Amino acid sequence: MNAARREDLLRVAEKLGIPIIEDNVYGFLDDEPPLAALSPDNCVVIDSLSKKVAPGLTLGFVVAPRRLRETVMASVRSGGWTASGFAFAAADRLMSDGTVAELARLKRLDAVARQRLAADRLSDFDIQTNGKCFHLWLTLPSHWRSQALVAAAARRDIALTPSTTFAASPGHAPNAVRLALAAPTMDQLDAGLRTLSGILNAREEDFDSTE
Repeated sequence: MNAARREDLLRVAEKLGIPIIEDNVYGFLDDEPPLAALSPDNCVVIDSLSKKVAPGLTLGFVVAPRRLRETVMASVRSGGWTASGFAFAAADRLMSDGTVAELARLKRLDAVARQRLAADRLSDFDIQTNGKCFHLWLTLPSHWRSQALVAAAARRDIALTPSTTFAASPGHAPNAVRLALAAPTMDQLDAGLRTLSGILNAREEDFDSTE
């Protein structure tokens, strides 16, 4: 979000008395500060080392304003959530010796490289993204529907997420898909994007369910 949009969001939330829960697990990919930096009394920030370091290091952090701190702690306790001693020790060591910072730096470079590759391979199509993140939003040509494209891509071992997954209610999803770029190797990503481009340039009827 741009600065004006962030300010609008904070103003509306404050006017309505709604606290903001900010998922910041991918925040390390950009220099944009969390919303809590602008509205510390109304934002609960959630972060984790699972994206910065490795999925197995499931150590999360919650930073809450003082007025909500007891409520947040009670919620955590009631859910029985806890972290293992190993996770605490590993996190302490990796943060102290600079490993987490170095991994974050390398992942930022990787995200930029993957976005550049995607932008090149999908240059003929309408994509919306942030050049520093690990996913993008692909608006489909008029001759494709998102569910049909997902099925056609799956038959070529490409997993896509249709826009309906993110719609707040049925019937309001745009004709688009979400592409996650982080998991494949660069070679796999390149091959997958080339294949996807070929599918998009074909027509839906060329990929019927009997194929």
